[in-house]
Amino acid sequence: MRKLYGIVLLLAGLMMAGTTTCAAGPLWDEIYRDVRGFDGKVGVYAKNLKTGKKLDINEHDIFPTASTSKLVVALASYKYLYPTASPDKKAWYDEGIRQMMVVSDNEYFAAILSEVDEKKSDVLNRVTRDLGLSRTLIHNEAAFRKYQYHSVTTAYEMAKVFEAINNERYIGKEKSRKMKAELANSIFDEEIPRFMQTPVMHKVGELDDVLCDVGIVDDGKDAILISVYTSTKRPVAYASDFIANISAKLYNELRRPAGR
Repeated sequence: MRKLYGIVLLLAGLMMAGTTTCAAGPLWDEIYRDVRGFDGKVGVYAKNLKTGKKLDINEHDIFPTASTSKLVVALASYKYLYPTASPDKKAWYDEGIRQMMVVSDNEYFAAILSEVDEKKSDVLNRVTRDLGLSRTLIHNEAAFRKYQYHSVTTAYEMAKVFEAINNERYIGKEKSRKMKAELANSIFDEEIPRFMQTPVMHKVGELDDVLCDVGIVDDGKDAILISVYTSTKRPVAYASDFIANISAKLYNELRRPAGR
């Protein structure tokens, strides 16, 4: 009876943590404790894109997107605005998206959003529908009325956005590879990339009490997709340290051991 009770407790803990296909590995308990001990709100989704192994905690909780919304705006631009644009306008989109990915430029972001509003105001919703995102709203008045932010998402759904860029099918190889190269050259390196000794392409976001980062750590053998969203009243360094540390643990938990 005592053994059965212990099994029930273990299963309950896994259900609370929101795990899906990831068997508990050596770092799982530590990751779960870190999330439970965070002074605020956390959503985590991580997946080995080679093996399918994943780990998720509160992955469907809603957060403001902060600057990760620029990923969706970039996809909408390339998918629905770019094909009919003039050569000069295409060059402008290319440069604007490069600036948004590398330095998170807000002037280009605002300008491209104005283009969206003026020309094809439904394209952001079309992207979320295309990618099967049911909780992501970008530049949306309904989101503002409900959440007091115009753009919201979840750790899981923004991971799907990043995966769509990585697999190169949604906007084609040329533009996907361009975006991936730009994301790999982001000037921001304090969150997911901080403890990594291998290339990282990622997009960080910071707004009010929200700090988030979504990206892929590719060591040539495994590609680990990581999406972490946080909200806390503590200084931003607290959330930054949390994302950096848990990203390193997620990478080590999900990558395959040497020799496999």
